[in-house]
Amino acid sequence: MQSRSVFVKNLNFKTTDESLKQHFSTKLKTGSLKSATVKKHIKKGKNVSMGFGFAEFDSVETATSVCKDLQGTVLDGHALILQLCHGRKDGQTAKKNEKDKSSTKLLVRNVAFEATEKDLRQLFSPFGQIKTLRLPMKFGSHRGFAFVEFVTKQEAQNALQALASTHLYGRHLVIERAKEGETLEELRARTAAQFVDEQSGFQRMSKKRKQTSLVDEGSVKFSRIVE
Repeated sequence: MQSRSVFVKNLNFKTTDESLKQHFSTKLKTGSLKSATVKKHIKKGKNVSMGFGFAEFDSVETATSVCKDLQGTVLDGHALILQLCHGRKDGQTAKKNEKDKSSTKLLVRNVAFEATEKDLRQLFSPFGQIKTLRLPMKFGSHRGFAFVEFVTKQEAQNALQALASTHLYGRHLVIERAKEGETLEELRARTAAQFVDEQSGFQRMSKKRKQTSLVDEGSVKFSRIVE
């Protein structure tokens, strides 16, 4: 179910609520703008932009037209990426889709350590009803990845498409879908195993590149690498 809201990403960090409102208001061909907000968070005691926001219009038709007509328009030097948000399903629809758990889960990698569960909920919730959101912790800090489960496959797909190339706290989020029928516990185990493999690979590479001596040959220095 589509809504009257539009997800706006690739915002300049200097863009304000007022400039975002003005951008849409002056370019609308039909309909009207109800509100426009740049999402913010506290960083070093200051309320700063997260690089994305939301705009609400008077109708679904207006919101749809905006996504089509104003896609790629430039505000404060940044080409805006617009995605129509999706309304939440009613209780009956949610129950109907509850049995179909495959592909409703997303794995989110490269999450900045400043990011919180609240930040992720703000980012993903416009695209559907979030059933669960987990940000695994270790030693008082999260581990750089998260799991987001939606009620339906379509909601997960909406988020996957809309948030591709999205940055949060300056880091590019890498989002992928869980395998067919994979539970959150299995997804957690697979992610942990991949993390260990990546760390081991990095350590092996570092060891191989360890320089043991420098050999002069004329005016050129060569590094001898231990394999």
